[in-house]
Amino acid sequence: MVTADVVNSDEVKEEWNRFLSESENASFASLFDWKAVYEEVFGFKTFYILIKDDKKIRGILPLILIKSPLIGKGSFLISTPYITQSGICLNGFSVDPTPVIDRLSQLIKDCGARYVEIRQIIPFMSDTLFTRKDNFTFQIDLSKGAEKLWEGFTPKVRNQIRKAQKSGIEIATGKDKYFIDSFYHVFSERMKELSFPAYPKRYIESIIKNFNNNSRIILARYKGKIIGGMLLISFSDTLSNPYAATLVEYNSLCPNNLMYWEAIQQGARDGFSVFDMGRSQAGRGTYEFKKQWGAEPIQLYYQYLFAEDEKENREKFFNLEESPLFNIYSFVWRRLPTTVTNFIGNYLVKQLYTA
Repeated sequence: MVTADVVNSDEVKEEWNRFLSESENASFASLFDWKAVYEEVFGFKTFYILIKDDKKIRGILPLILIKSPLIGKGSFLISTPYITQSGICLNGFSVDPTPVIDRLSQLIKDCGARYVEIRQIIPFMSDTLFTRKDNFTFQIDLSKGAEKLWEGFTPKVRNQIRKAQKSGIEIATGKDKYFIDSFYHVFSERMKELSFPAYPKRYIESIIKNFNNNSRIILARYKGKIIGGMLLISFSDTLSNPYAATLVEYNSLCPNNLMYWEAIQQGARDGFSVFDMGRSQAGRGTYEFKKQWGAEPIQLYYQYLFAEDEKENREKFFNLEESPLFNIYSFVWRRLPTTVTNFIGNYLVKQLYTA
């Protein structure tokens, strides 16, 4: 008999994480440790679901409740916000989808949510779910070794890495307060330029704290100034890059390329099989940028279960850039001091889950 029950007690953490560590295509964002990050930093309510068959774990699903009066005036259950993919992990097991869908439907009712959004590499087989295929994650096979990977880069990528090196950009890796503060300064500046509120610094601090042995920050320094930063998280055989940023006025020096090359070399050196470069949409600049590195685009499936009164509107998704007020918002946001956008952004980002 298949069951799908919410288990929010830390008592199941070891069992949950062990199942993930034995699963193929499991995401670092599905680890039970993220529950503490979401609760400590954002105050989100979490619903961690264990899927069992005859009392044996056959799958897991972490869900985070986002209450957003700014987006469609409602609440949403997301797996998981601010991260490329998490979703339902079954590790190859086949389960009756009905109890899972029933549990999600009940959570929608209990939370007054408009829908559940599940982000994953392997789709959950249920005709009840509506699926979007807009996004891809990009993965590099590190088992080839750094030397072979270098040969597989396009000439443009190799030249840009050499340019950064010849310009005198220095690379450093760590995770203490200096690295967190330096990374966050660059990251928040870049987010402002993109007209998106930055996550609070305590979000980065909480990630480093809860994943201390599996996280690191790479910094790019030019003439004593930090001009780029990249957060890396490792899990199983994969080294992932959920967040990276550079100061745009230094992009002509190609610090981004040098940081990616450093991350690839570290991943290969440390024995990881995969470097995950994160999500991009086809046709976007970041999609083409990642292809230059020989990375393979992996389809992401964003699946939705809607509340009964939302089913007719299921193909209408909120997109900030399509809002008639976006141009005005963008113009004003980019001209505010970063201290102001960071302060306001700490409130706004809690209501946005599209990142």
